[in-house]
Amino acid sequence: MLRSNRIHIVYTILSCIITHACITSHKAFSQIPDFSKAWYLQPEDSANITHLIHNGVKVEEGKVIAWFPKDSLSMKRMKEIVDTLNIGIDGAVKFIKAPLPWQVIQGGDKYTYYFTTDTIISHGSLAGFVSISFWRIKSGKAPWLHEAIHEMLNTKTFYSLPEKEKTAIVSHLWLAEGLPEYIAMQVSQAKKLPRFDPLANNFVDNIDSACKEGLKNEKKEYILSFIGKKGEMPELFGKERRLYAPTFYHCSCSFVKYLVEQQGIEPLLNSSSVYPKEDEALKKLIRPSLEVMKRSWLQKLGID
Repeated sequence: MLRSNRIHIVYTILSCIITHACITSHKAFSQIPDFSKAWYLQPEDSANITHLIHNGVKVEEGKVIAWFPKDSLSMKRMKEIVDTLNIGIDGAVKFIKAPLPWQVIQGGDKYTYYFTTDTIISHGSLAGFVSISFWRIKSGKAPWLHEAIHEMLNTKTFYSLPEKEKTAIVSHLWLAEGLPEYIAMQVSQAKKLPRFDPLANNFVDNIDSACKEGLKNEKKEYILSFIGKKGEMPELFGKERRLYAPTFYHCSCSFVKYLVEQQGIEPLLNSSSVYPKEDEALKKLIRPSLEVMKRSWLQKLGID
């Protein structure tokens, strides 16, 4: 789940100073990520990550670096989890035919996971690392592939923008969230990996059914108004998130699935790669228009 918040970078630096987390050996300090480059950062990230690097266990294999809390699991179990992460990431890389020239993460780069003891909403950083609650990865209830794919789809065009032109508003949030979830869904099915959906609090296999079920309420038209359209739904980032997020995410993924079935994944990858000009790209690459495709999608689902 992805939403930019540069204000938290200031918090990151202050937290590091206040908690004395910056006072460390050179070796440990060199492993702490540059939080100033993390576009999506939560207030607790700096303290959690710094604590893990000082006190946790690092397991590195293939494309993955994973940090686990000390004494939380056996080394054998930690390596098994890292092996699973590698299977998913390798599968996603092949699915989108990476490396692609617009990706920030290239072939030799690794994906870093921080499994924090705090209960947090799983999230990427747009800086190559992902934060997930340890209890989720331990119990098999983490959206670990979805969050890694956010990092995988991060674009060089975003970082080429002058700082003042970067914005917290994602042009097409349905695409920014629906595409990673679609890729995660396809790869998980192909590799026989369990795909837990925290929003549904269950293992969701049929995304179309999940979308249809979610639209059986009075918020149907409002939620649908953000699918295939430019902009963000404000409620996704407020106190009422739980009332809107499951249906929005499921239907975004369902619509992406339909578009890929009709036109292939390349138009969506190419559109998301040119941030912040996704809108212009979608209008050029999707034929017929998104509006027409959306109506066809809803008809296929049997939604009036």
